Amino acid sequence: MDKIEKLRYLTKAVDLEGEKQFAQLLSSEDITPTQNEVLKILAQFGSLSITEVGNLLICGSDNPSRVVQRLLLKNLVVKEKNSSDSRKTNLMLTDLGRSTLNKTIEIEKIFNQQIAQNFENTIEVDKLIEIFTKQISGSKTLQQISTRE
Repeated sequence: MDKIEKLRYLTKAVDLEGEKQFAQLLSSEDITPTQNEVLKILAQFGSLSITEVGNLLICGSDNPSRVVQRLLLKNLVVKEKNSSDSRKTNLMLTDLGRSTLNKTIEIEKIFNQQIAQNFENTIEVDKLIEIFTKQISGSKTLQQISTRE
């Protein structure tokens, strides 16, 4: 295995293992990382359609409808009629959704601090972001990240 191939596998493994660790931390709130991402999107952008949420999901599912359905069942989001087109519905956070998000944001801060400690004195995070950004230049994912910054 050459260095670049090893780097590709390590990058993928870091993502997969990180997602597992984050999911375990979020399990105390009975929420998945993808569900949490939907709550964060709704908190940032307000009332959105399922399609709009799906277009902003970076690490999420290919099927945002399923994720949203679970959030509806947990009473973390509600559907409401779109004010400009009554045939469409938009999603909004409930009070419980906001409360849950406030808790998961604290969990995510702790998780991010753990990751930052692993980088401490080894590599400049900004340089790594620059390298990864260059690698995904022109992609839909980079556009989604830019939209959410």
